[in-house]
Amino acid sequence: MSRAVYLISALAMLFFCACSDKDEGADGEFYAVISRNPENLDPQMAMDSQSMTVIRNTYALLMDTDGDGRLINGSAESYSVSSDGLVYTFKLRDGLCWFGYDGRNGVPLTAYDYEYAFQRIFDPDTHSPYTELFSAIKNSRAVYGKVKSISELGVKAADEKTLVIELESPDCDFLKLLSHTASAPCNKELFLSTQGRYGLSAADCYSCGAFYLSDWNYDPYWNDNHITLERINCNSTEGYKTYPSLINLEITSDRQAQEKKSNFKTDAYISDSFAHYDKETAKDYEIKEYVNESSCLFLSADFEPFSDKNVRKALYSSIGRETLKEALSEDSVYSDNIIPPSITVSNKSFRELFPLTERTFSGSKSLWKNMLAEYPSIDFNSSTLLVSDELNSQPLSYAITADFQKELDLYCQAVFMNESDYRKALSAEEHILSIDTVDCGVNLSEAFLEAVYERSGYEDSEFEAMLSQIRQCPDLNTKKDMVSKAENYLIDNAYVLPLSFEKKYLLTLKDTRDIYYDPYTETMLFKYAKKD
Repeated sequence: MSRAVYLISALAMLFFCACSDKDEGADGEFYAVISRNPENLDPQMAMDSQSMTVIRNTYALLMDTDGDGRLINGSAESYSVSSDGLVYTFKLRDGLCWFGYDGRNGVPLTAYDYEYAFQRIFDPDTHSPYTELFSAIKNSRAVYGKVKSISELGVKAADEKTLVIELESPDCDFLKLLSHTASAPCNKELFLSTQGRYGLSAADCYSCGAFYLSDWNYDPYWNDNHITLERINCNSTEGYKTYPSLINLEITSDRQAQEKKSNFKTDAYISDSFAHYDKETAKDYEIKEYVNESSCLFLSADFEPFSDKNVRKALYSSIGRETLKEALSEDSVYSDNIIPPSITVSNKSFRELFPLTERTFSGSKSLWKNMLAEYPSIDFNSSTLLVSDELNSQPLSYAITADFQKELDLYCQAVFMNESDYRKALSAEEHILSIDTVDCGVNLSEAFLEAVYERSGYEDSEFEAMLSQIRQCPDLNTKKDMVSKAENYLIDNAYVLPLSFEKKYLLTLKDTRDIYYDPYTETMLFKYAKKD
């Protein structure tokens, strides 16, 4: 579809289910940038942030999050939780409907669409990557394992407006999961009509959120690549208003060149480098920091000498923490802790509840020398420290290897690789030491700890039991204490050495407001965005 055609379509949409837009800041058009073409706009399958950005703006999630990570109601006008924490009942807003590129519009959004979406996740033939994320749902594992039928899954539509979700055990953070794009509804009839192409083209997408996909143009050999989202006016209701009329997502890895070519100014974009925020940019943009990733030093769990906790501690204790602080860039924050500040519990930063603490590892040079004597056939001086060239603070690697040499007479070479080769080397276990930056894709403290634990490669039944107890905790106040204990356990057992937290930046033009960014899915929500 040409730009002229979709602009005409945008005008026509003003007459579809028309609503009053007299609110201050309404009806604006917004430009944003996504770095790559979305892979798949099927919510139950999509994992890349580009796809999830489009999905978040075109599907009605039961819950959502604002710009500070606080939960807000989405398509659920209200909800209740049973006293035992096992049953969640949602009442949907009135008047929400599906809208399609092919003109199949006005199909009501119902609770049955959410029921079918969860059935798709746990249908083993779907191969959804989100079965573990929602495994707290009653009978989910049994359904996925084909022990029970899909009709026994604990997600039921009581009627068109009422959705009931039952859990196997209490999970005080379950509502957070319902703000994830994977929980988006799916209309069975519309899904089947695409004959296996659901979410792969504009013609095979159906929207029930703030916007619908009116244009998806991508050619890797051309430069006019973009996605256009237009407001679904009938889904802009009292208390659930959609403010912008049009969202233009330019698909480009070079934002500034695209702005110059197309003669527009990007209203919002994400950066992982403060260096890009120069004085010229500062005139036009507000910047907000999100600290949502953790960089750590990992030791290979398959390397026999590192099976001894005391050997790991001896290695860690040789690293001077002040030296590390000096090696950090402005895009990193020194930390002796794992869980970053953007993770929230009870709508508060976890680090606000448990402030950052400085730690020291006790170890001894004699212990390291004893270990060398025990493994005379191993040449430790041929060791390498693997590092991705995307690491924010690359001087960290040199600070670490310098201290190894100074304190332990260990000559270790830092080897930088592009991200793709780095991941391959990790999978092939071509290392005994590595620095890695970890995130978890969801705002859950236990998920972050699990991501770090799995990345370490070690196995510890006591820690795994801790994670299980955290997931089943019915009380947020108790949960935060359990999470803190689990974080300390990982560090005290030297499974990982925290180095720093990493920042991302949301830049928005100074005449815009209320663009909500989720640093974990790396998506922006434009439903509430306004222009002054």
